[in-house]
Amino acid sequence: MTQQPYNKPLPQRSPENEEFWAGLESGEFRVPRCNNCGYWHWVPYPACRNCLSTDQTWTKTGGKGKIFSYTVVHRGPGGFRDDVPYVLAMVEFPEGPRNPIVLGTMVDVDPDAVHTGMPVKVVYEEIPDEDVTIWHFAPDD
Repeated sequence: MTQQPYNKPLPQRSPENEEFWAGLESGEFRVPRCNNCGYWHWVPYPACRNCLSTDQTWTKTGGKGKIFSYTVVHRGPGGFRDDVPYVLAMVEFPEGPRNPIVLGTMVDVDPDAVHTGMPVKVVYEEIPDEDVTIWHFAPDD
């Protein structure tokens, strides 16, 4: 049986986000944290969104959070068409006050069972032949 090529968009790695992708490859979900004020933020940005300091460190999170908001996608674009219906969730991590909130797809869940406040965990998917690991969220029972 021949493996099907991965037909979804792949991330664009850059020097600014390399620590994030390296973390995923080692099973860690890392987020920038300001060394000046302690603010955690997502998505990566050259300066802290709270105090504008450029002194930041990619810091491992606990990899768990709660659904802040979500939507069920019934008509997916491109490579996601065969996955419908699927859940796209905004997940709030406990590492900061109302931040970081990270967007990701849900796996291993019935879309009808998803609800705000639902505990979730980060799960990792290695993409064959692409040398990249991506993240999803799954229920954390």
